[in-house]
Amino acid sequence: MDRMVEMRGNYGFLGRGIGLLVVAVIVLILMSQSCVRIGPGHVGVKVSLAGSSRGVEDVPATTGWVFFNPLLTRVYEYPTYVQTAKWTKDLNEGRPVNEEITFTNKDNLLIAADISVSYQLVAEKVPHFYVKFLSDDLLGFTHGYLRNEARNCFNESAGKYSIEQIMGDNAPFLKEVRTCLQNGMDPIGVQIEQFGFIGAPRPPDAIVNAINLKAQAQQIALQKQTEIVQAEAEASKRVAQAEGDAK
Repeated sequence: MDRMVEMRGNYGFLGRGIGLLVVAVIVLILMSQSCVRIGPGHVGVKVSLAGSSRGVEDVPATTGWVFFNPLLTRVYEYPTYVQTAKWTKDLNEGRPVNEEITFTNKDNLLIAADISVSYQLVAEKVPHFYVKFLSDDLLGFTHGYLRNEARNCFNESAGKYSIEQIMGDNAPFLKEVRTCLQNGMDPIGVQIEQFGFIGAPRPPDAIVNAINLKAQAQQIALQKQTEIVQAEAEASKRVAQAEGDAK
């Protein structure tokens, strides 16, 4: 009888130990689900899913541990370091799809161009970014929304410029496009850090040939003008020499 009582006591102790272990495991699982670590160069956005305070917190969480109720809250993490993308025709540069930007200038010429862009999220405005897109997919933002906005700005600005202004000294044109894009990004907290052409823009081949012929004609005209000046100088020299011999 004593033996049986002892065995029951041992089983009871073992059962309590297993119960405590199960509780400890559950607590650890809940704790792991109720906190997240925001790494350097990132911020977190806490979104309350229920209650009177449901919605997005205005102040983003910075580097460190963030604790929350996993049943009522979600935390989305965003990088704040510079993101760089290339929208090109070349399948070996940027993404393996044709992402060149096309636009029409004031002469109704369709021009294609490869574009390089760098941007970063403004930390304190990341909640505005979340409210706009409800996603932390920056790749989709870069090659979707941002590229579409850039294309719209190219078309809006290019209508004021000739092909020579876009193919030649195009700094004013690019500055206007970048300003347009930045104005569109300000409300959602995106700062454009770098923006420009990769290589030369690509107008229709006929226009390229016309530009080359015009440049060639200008070069020939300049060369002939130089030859005329030289000939006149030689003639003046001979006249002066003849007058000198006569004297």
